Amino acid sequence: MGYVLGARAGRERYDQIVQATKKLREHPAVAQLTDQAVGLIDAGRHVIAGGLSAGGRGLRAVAEDDRSHRRTS
Repeated sequence: MGYVLGARAGRERYDQIVQATKKLREHPAVAQLTDQAVGLIDAGRHVIAGGLSAGGRGLRAVAEDDRSHRRTS
């Protein structure tokens, strides 16, 4: 994002944007929020992965049940 903003304004402005971004990322409050966000994303990713896995098992069970009913019919 800094590149796009700074590219039109010139190299000096680009360098200012890059430095401000680095300084912001190093601020303790921002670092803490970043860590919390990463933790939430990881937790959500595990929940979604578990749900997909459970959904896959459920679909497999339905398909196997359907196959067994077709054989007996």
